[in-house]
Amino acid sequence: MLAMRARLSGGKISPPIWFILLHSSLFGLALSIGDLLFNFYLVSLGYTVATAGLFSTIGRAAGMLMGIPLGMMIDRIGAQRSLLIGVAVYGVGWVLLLQFTSLWIMIPIQFLIGAAYILTATAVTPLLAGVTNEAQRATIFGWNASATMAVGLAGSVVGGLLPSLAAGLIGVGPQDTAAYRIALMVVVGLSVVAMLPILIRMPPVAHERPHGAAPLPTSLLSMPRLVRFAVAGLLLGMGGGAFLPFQNLFFRDVFLLSDAAVGMVLAWGAMGMGVGGLLGGPVATRLGLRRAATLTRIGAVPAMLLMLTPSLLLSSIGFFFRGLSIAASYPLNDALIMRATPLRQRGIAASMMSVFWSGGWAAAAWTSGIVLEHWGFTPVIIFAALAYLISAVTIYTLRGVEG
Repeated sequence: MLAMRARLSGGKISPPIWFILLHSSLFGLALSIGDLLFNFYLVSLGYTVATAGLFSTIGRAAGMLMGIPLGMMIDRIGAQRSLLIGVAVYGVGWVLLLQFTSLWIMIPIQFLIGAAYILTATAVTPLLAGVTNEAQRATIFGWNASATMAVGLAGSVVGGLLPSLAAGLIGVGPQDTAAYRIALMVVVGLSVVAMLPILIRMPPVAHERPHGAAPLPTSLLSMPRLVRFAVAGLLLGMGGGAFLPFQNLFFRDVFLLSDAAVGMVLAWGAMGMGVGGLLGGPVATRLGLRRAATLTRIGAVPAMLLMLTPSLLLSSIGFFFRGLSIAASYPLNDALIMRATPLRQRGIAASMMSVFWSGGWAAAAWTSGIVLEHWGFTPVIIFAALAYLISAVTIYTLRGVEG
């Protein structure tokens, strides 16, 4: 049904779009396995939840510090080449990270991984915008989000089982450092495979806007305008950074689940994100981009608050709908900003969104790591809900954009 809607309203789905979606699926699988297992790996090395927060902060701080130069690089050398560089460096970074146990060596490597991730996440937005027309874009951006996150369903399940499989191969316990290290090497392999679909030639569409529509903006936007576009991303990053770096520890520590059971819960959350990515396009068709992005973002607020309940069932339902709401909203916001940005500035606009998102994530993750050690998860979850609410208001109050 969704594919038919896209073909009818926006023309044929071209091969470059399918290859980008395949890349996103493979890279999303790598991300989900790394996200699940890395905190457990750090704990196996003797580090604490505060260290996990520190590493999440470093990764996002890399995006915050490097985002603007990387955005300029995307506009200079092209989104496709930038995407390939980002994925390659990401994989190499993981190879290096798993060779050391000293924080003083691991921290700069984590910075490199964070910069590579931001380059990858940023470059895919203008690349996908370039190979889609405007009628397709909301739906295809949603598909891309779904492709990246729905595979987290498989990644979380497989990631939860990988330490036990690795432990059986080398004769150690499933929570031994060596078992986690072998399991995390799968991230490297998937990163290599994720490069293959984006090696083909990807020419931009000939006509981005439908006949009779207003032309694309050509005048360069001011820096304050680009900053205003990115504020919702800052708040989204704060909401995510407050909780998501610790989501695996939340379910393991609060509900006393095994690693494999935590993987199943995270897979459930990933399913919600996959569904959300598919819902964004139809909602935008009915309500318009801005209103759809706002309302779906607001949906994350009650979902987060539901996770305060002591019931695993209710908390898991909240976790599912948090992912659904965020996955539905952020591709719509991205599409809204791409529509309002001239072609020559799409790289820098996407990087500004990444920079602000990374900055919000880094600050919230570092702070939450400290808060968790003293007051637990309740204040963290409440803060995340408030950040999502203000982010929705920020999208709704955007002026001078269509949709």
